[in-house]
Amino acid sequence: MNLAAQRSPAARSGVDDRFVADEFLTLRGRAVRWELAAWSGAITQALARALAQSREDRVAALAPCFEEATIVAGHLGRHEDARRVAEAAVRFYAAIARQKRSAEALAFAVSALVGLGAAERAAGRLDEALLHLGRVRSLGLGAEIGAGLLRVSRAQWESVLALEPAAARSIALASATETLSALLAARRLEDVVSLALVSRRGATDPPTLEWARKEAALAALCHLGRPDEALALAARYTVEAGEGERLVFELRRAEVLACFGDAAKARALAEVVLGQLERKWRARPGTLEDVRLAARVARLCALLGEATSADFCWAALAEALAIGDVPLQAELLVSIVETDWDQERREDASDLLRAVALGSGYRLPAAERLLSPEDGPRSSRSADERAPGFTSLVASLCALDPSKRTS
Repeated sequence: MNLAAQRSPAARSGVDDRFVADEFLTLRGRAVRWELAAWSGAITQALARALAQSREDRVAALAPCFEEATIVAGHLGRHEDARRVAEAAVRFYAAIARQKRSAEALAFAVSALVGLGAAERAAGRLDEALLHLGRVRSLGLGAEIGAGLLRVSRAQWESVLALEPAAARSIALASATETLSALLAARRLEDVVSLALVSRRGATDPPTLEWARKEAALAALCHLGRPDEALALAARYTVEAGEGERLVFELRRAEVLACFGDAAKARALAEVVLGQLERKWRARPGTLEDVRLAARVARLCALLGEATSADFCWAALAEALAIGDVPLQAELLVSIVETDWDQERREDASDLLRAVALGSGYRLPAAERLLSPEDGPRSSRSADERAPGFTSLVASLCALDPSKRTS
C-alpha cells in the first residue's frame, strides 16, 4: 500500500493538514547537504586518510565515511546502496567490538543500525525501518538486541553507557527521532501521540529529545484532526520554549492555527518569526537551523496565499549560500522566482536556480518545474554522472574487513 497516498483523518474531516510539515526543526547538528559530486569526493578523500591511519585510529575515522555515504546514496536515489553501506558499517563495527571487546566500536555499530533504519525510512520501507529502530530504542529501556545484524547484551550496553556516555545519548536521540519520523510517515498517528506524550522515557534520553517529541505530538494531533488538544499544546509549548526553541514553536503554533482554519492569527505569528529571523541575521551569521526555519515559514506563507517579502527571501538565500545547503538554496530560489515583483531580480534568481538544479546532482522537482525543458536537468542523468566515483566509493566501504591490514 502506498502510505504517502493515504488521506489522513484530518483531511477526511475537512481540516487542512497541508500546513503542518513533519520535519523536526529543533534538531541540531544535521549534515549540510553539499553538491553531491563534491560531497562524494570529500568522503572518498576522508576514506583514504582513514585507511592510512593505524588500526586503532581508523575505527573512529571511518564512521563518518559510512554515515555520509549512506546519506549521499539516499539523495542520489540509490536506496539499495544506502542499505548496503549501512549494513556494511554494522558488520564492520560489530566484528571489531567482538574482537576487541570495545565499547567504542559497539557504540559505532549501534549508531550504524540507526543509520540503517534512517536509510530504510528514506526508501519508504517503513516496516523495516521501524524494526531496526525499535531494536536500538529497546536498549535505552533496559532490553537487549538478540536478533538481526547485531546482537547486544545488557552487559555490553552497560559498558557503552559507562565508557561512551556521549555516544549513548546521541544514539538515543537519533533512534527516537527517526522512530517518530517513520511513524509519522506510516501515518501511525496514535502511536506517535503515545510515544511522544505517554511512553516511558529511556535512561539515556537527552533533554533535547523532549522538544522533538513535542513537535511530533503537534504534527500527529493535526493529522488526526484534534484541534482542542493541538491548539492547547501549541500555546503551552510556545510559552515553555527556551530561547533556542521559541521561534520554532511560534512557527509550529502558526501551522496548527492554519491547519484548523485561523489564517489571520497564523499570518500574524508567521510575520513575528520572519521579523525575528531578520533581526538575528543583522547581528550575526545565520545557522543551518535558522535557514531551515526560514524556508519553512516561507512555505507556510505561500500556502496561506501571503507571499513572503522578497527582501526576506534574498536575505535567507544569502545565509543558505554561505552555509552551502543545496536543497535549501533551491527552495528559497523557487520562492523568489515565483514571487519577487522585480523582473531583473527574478531573472537573476532564475539563472542561479538553473545553475543549482543542473550542477548540484540533486533531484529538485520544484526547481525543475520552473526551468525550460531544453535545460535537461542533471537529475535525469545517472547517479555516477551526478556524483562521479560514487559506485567505487560504495564498493570500497562494503569491502572493508577489520581483520585485514589495508596499509
